[in-house]
Amino acid sequence: MTYNLRPLLPTQQRTDVKATLTRRGAISATAALLVLLLSLQGCSKIEHAVGKRQSPHATSSGPTDPATLALAEMVSAVSSGKPSNDLQLKFALRSRPVVGQPVDVDLALIPGQDLDRVYTTFQGSEGLEVTTGAKTDEIERPPVGVPISYTITIVPRREGVLSVSAAVLADFSSESITRTFAIPVIADSGTSSGAVAVAPAGGSGSGGT
Repeated sequence: MTYNLRPLLPTQQRTDVKATLTRRGAISATAALLVLLLSLQGCSKIEHAVGKRQSPHATSSGPTDPATLALAEMVSAVSSGKPSNDLQLKFALRSRPVVGQPVDVDLALIPGQDLDRVYTTFQGSEGLEVTTGAKTDEIERPPVGVPISYTITIVPRREGVLSVSAAVLADFSSESITRTFAIPVIADSGTSSGAVAVAPAGGSGSGGT
C-alpha cells in the first residue's frame, strides 16, 4: 500500500523556519561569547585591583634600627686565621686618611657564642700610629650577637697602604683564645681628589693619583 504524505509545511515556510533557527543559533553563540569575554575582563580587573592592593604590603618594610644600619655600612676586618663565627670584627673610617691628620675608626666586635670575658688591643703598622683607644675595657659576659662598639683614632705618617692590627683576647668557659684581625687603610698626601679611604678587605689597594 502506498501512502502519499503531504509535507506538514510548504517548502518556503520550512526554509524560513530553518533560516530563523540558524539566525537564533548565531545570536545565541554571539551572546554567549560576549558574556564569556565580559566575565574574563571582569576577572582581569579584579586580579589587577587585588594585585595593586597587595603590592604595597609586599614592598613595605618597617623602620630600621640605627645601630643595624650603621653595622651594615661597616667593612669586615681581615682575620689572620681560619674564618670563624666565634668572633667578628667590623670597622668604618669616618673620613679619608691623610698623612699627618687624625682619623677616627668606628669598630664593632660581635661575639658569636657565650664568652666569660673579652677585650681588644690595637697596634698600627709602620707609618701608622694609634693615638687614642689602643686598648678596650674588659667586657664581662657580653651578649651573644650584640655588637660591642668602640672607637680608636689613628694618624698616618706616610702615604700608601697601611694597617691596624687588632688582637682580640677572649675567655671561653673551656679555653682562652686570641684572634688577630687586620684593618687595611690607604693614606694619601691630601692633594689627591680621590676618595679611596679603605683598602679592600683581603686584598691590596692603591691611593688616588
